[in-house]
Amino acid sequence: MAKIEIYRQAYDILENVTPLRLDCGKLCNKACCQNPEGEEAGMYLFPGEESIYSPQPDWLTIKKVHWTVNPHRKVYLATCSGACDRSIRPLSCRIFPLTPYIGSSDILQIKMDIRAKPICPLAQQGRKALNIDFIQKVRKATQILIKDPDIKDFVRELSSILDDYIRLL
Repeated sequence: MAKIEIYRQAYDILENVTPLRLDCGKLCNKACCQNPEGEEAGMYLFPGEESIYSPQPDWLTIKKVHWTVNPHRKVYLATCSGACDRSIRPLSCRIFPLTPYIGSSDILQIKMDIRAKPICPLAQQGRKALNIDFIQKVRKATQILIKDPDIKDFVRELSSILDDYIRLL
């Protein structure tokens, strides 16, 4: 199956579910949609996801970035203007503040993203703060995504970066 079809399936699963049953952006003034002045913040696109954004919408900037885990991988960072077309927002935005994780046991886990804690009140509270339906749909979408070997490798590499963050704390 082509990556674009895999992403469409995942997007469909996640289309009508959010971390809370209300607009969680009201808790933090949409902190996850802000790009702090002078900082390069954004969301990683999963492998091949950049093809969904051709042509690139006005509200989105995509650029290639250095990927420390695997310098041969093309990795793109998406930043937005603070407002997006929610129907085509990137996967990382759809699942925030969660992240897929595959460690040495090669078992998929859905974890609270450690990188979200400084900006997201929900990440600070932990999974108990999240809508259970949201967690389940993130898992279901990720299970479809990791059937693609390239996406699964990306999740493994992302997991190793998250492990590094935890070791630094």
